[in-house]
Amino acid sequence: MTLDGTTYLIELKFTSEPTGSPEIDIFDRKVSSKADNTMGIFVSMSGYNDGAIKTASRERTPLLLLDGTHIYSIVLREIMSLPDVIRRVKRHAAQTGNAFLPSNQFSG
Repeated sequence: MTLDGTTYLIELKFTSEPTGSPEIDIFDRKVSSKADNTMGIFVSMSGYNDGAIKTASRERTPLLLLDGTHIYSIVLREIMSLPDVIRRVKRHAAQTGNAFLPSNQFSG
């Protein structure tokens, strides 16, 4: 998917357990092997454990993490469009280095 000049690789997980750091590490390597304007969006419908969020979060992270609440509580309820959710999480990552912004912390 391309949005605002950035190409995104997207991985979606439907599992009963939160996603852990090994899955994020593998996805990070996939994204990092692509062109400079490429980022990754990992969507784990069951969320993430603390290790996964820590693995994805760092200065200049190429990863954005979304979970089921972003999809069900924001996008499907038409509170924000998916592109707007992506832009919001990307802005948060650029400002803080944190790849994950819980949907209940969205503002402005």
